[in-house]
Amino acid sequence: MPQLWACARGRDTAAGGILSYPLDRLHEEVAFIAVGLGWSYHEILALTHQERARWVRQVNRIHNRHNQWIAQPREEA
Repeated sequence: MPQLWACARGRDTAAGGILSYPLDRLHEEVAFIAVGLGWSYHEILALTHQERARWVRQVNRIHNRHNQWIAQPREEA
């Protein structure tokens, strides 16, 4: 019955998802991906929230691995 009510109110999709997303968080994600991958603003905004979050995690993993590598002591030749 809730699906029928949603259709009657003009919503033909199931409830759920993100109703609003904090704008400052969106800007932070866009900047992080743009710097990390060199993608454009429009390319990043074309991603779904889930895709964008996945790329943020991936860029973060790359940064963490890089930082760990930098922090390792090196033998002098």
